[in-house]
Amino acid sequence: MNLDNLYLYSYSDKEKIDLSGTYCKESLTKTMIDKWISYMECHKCGKYDYCKYTEPHQTNPNKKAEIKCGVAKDFIINFVNTTFNLVKDLDNTQKQAYLNAAYYFTKYVQSAEINIGTFINKDYLSGWGSYAPILYGFSKQTLDYLNKSHREMKHIDIFSSKKNVILVEGFSEKIFVENFTDLEVINYEGKGRIDFSKIEFLVKEYHDKGYEVYLQSDLDGKKENQKVNRIINGGLIKEENIFQFKHDFETAIPPKLFYNILQDNELIEDDFEDFKKDANLSQGIVKHVKNKYGVDVNKRMVATEISLIIHKLKYRKNLYEDEDFLNTEIGKFWNFVSRIV
Repeated sequence: MNLDNLYLYSYSDKEKIDLSGTYCKESLTKTMIDKWISYMECHKCGKYDYCKYTEPHQTNPNKKAEIKCGVAKDFIINFVNTTFNLVKDLDNTQKQAYLNAAYYFTKYVQSAEINIGTFINKDYLSGWGSYAPILYGFSKQTLDYLNKSHREMKHIDIFSSKKNVILVEGFSEKIFVENFTDLEVINYEGKGRIDFSKIEFLVKEYHDKGYEVYLQSDLDGKKENQKVNRIINGGLIKEENIFQFKHDFETAIPPKLFYNILQDNELIEDDFEDFKKDANLSQGIVKHVKNKYGVDVNKRMVATEISLIIHKLKYRKNLYEDEDFLNTEIGKFWNFVSRIV
C-alpha cells in the first residue's frame, strides 16, 4: 500500500508521524505496534491474573513481566490482515481515514480491556477506597475512542459504519418516521422558523458521531425556504438528503384520507363534498378545519392514524411499485424515509 504524504498518529493523537513509500501487511502492522503500544507491567492491569498474554516476571513471582499489551497487538494484526487488501487501492483521503480508524480502534480495544479488568477485580477496586467510583467515569474516554473510530470508518464502504439520523420539524413527522423505520429521529421543532444555528449544532454533533444526516422541513406554501437553501449552500446537509413538504405534513395527506380520519374520530359530521367546499389550503388543512369547524386537530393522532392506514396498505400491495400512492406527497415522504438505510 502506497502511503506517500500520509501519516500515523503517534502514541497520542496530538502528534503525527509522516509516512512515505510502500508498506506491506507486515511492515504496516509492525509500525502500528511500535508506535501505538507502550510497554506496561501486566500486574497493574485488573485482568493480569487470567489474561493469556501475560509473561512471568524474571525475579518476582508476584509480578508479571513488562510487555506490550498482547490484546492490542493481536487486534492490530487481525485488523490489518482482514482489511489490508480491501483498502490498499483506495484514494489518499480514504487511506488516511483507514489509518486513523485503526489508531482509535486500537485505543478503544486496549482501553476497554483495561476497564473491564478493573471493573471486575474486587481487590483492585478496593485499593481505591472511596475514590473507586471515579474509575467508572474513566470509561467515557473509551467511548470517545470508539466514536472517533466510527467517524473515520464511515468514509470507507467495507466497514458499513455509517449511521443515519433524520431531523424533523415536529412531533407528527417524528411519529410517522418512527412507525416505518429504525432511524434515529430528532425533532428540532421548526414551526416554520428553522433555527440555522440549532440545525448547524445538531448536524456537527451527529457528523462527529459518524452519522449521515437527513432533514425534513416545510415550505408552508412558499416556493422555497431560504433557511433550507442556506443549509444546502453551507454544505451542512446534501440536497438529496432533504425532503420539503409543499406546505406541511398534514396537508400532504390526500384530502379524502384526512377527512376519513376526522370522521373516524367523530370530529366532523359533514360529508366529503361539504368538507372540501370552499377549502383554502394556502394556510394548510389544519387551519382550514379550525376555521370551518372550530376544531383543533390533534396532529399526533393524525400521524398515528395515517401510519396505520399505510401499514394496512403494505399488506395488500407493494407500495414501492404503487404509482398512485407514490405520487401523493405523503407517499413521497414515506418513500424518502423508507429508502434511508
